[in-house]
Amino acid sequence: ALEALFAGAEEDDIRLYTVSGYRSYSTQKTIYARKVRNAGSEKAADKLVARPGTSEHQLGLAVDIVDKDHPLLDESQADRPTQIWLMEHCWEYGFILRYPKNREATTGITYEPWHYRYVGVDAAKYIMSNNITLEEFCAE
Repeated sequence: ALEALFAGAEEDDIRLYTVSGYRSYSTQKTIYARKVRNAGSEKAADKLVARPGTSEHQLGLAVDIVDKDHPLLDESQADRPTQIWLMEHCWEYGFILRYPKNREATTGITYEPWHYRYVGVDAAKYIMSNNITLEEFCAE
C-alpha cells in the first residue's frame, strides 16, 4: 500500500519522503526518553510521542511522510504540496492522517500533519470523508 501511495504521488509529480517507518522497541524507547528529557515530564512527552510498546510505528502501520524539500517535523508541513496531496489522496491507498488538527482531546496526541497510518481503503475512505479520528471510527 505504501509503495502504491508513493507511485500515485509520483504520477502527480509529488515526491514523498519518508522520515520514519517501522521502529523497534529499543528505538521507540530512545525516542520516548529523549522527548521526556526535552518536554520535562512523561505527561508532557505522552502528548508528543507514544510510549514504547504502544507506538503505531512499532506495529508497522504508521509512516511519517514529509516534503522532500522541507523535512522538518512541524506544523509547517501542512502547507506543503506533499501534505495537500496526501490529504486529498491518502485514503485511496488505505491511509489516514492519524493525528488531525484540533483533535488532540480525542487522540491524546498533538497535531502531526506528517503522521499517516494504514487502516485499509474502506476504513480510510470513511474516516477521511467523515472528518473523524480513528478513535471515533472504532467507537462507532
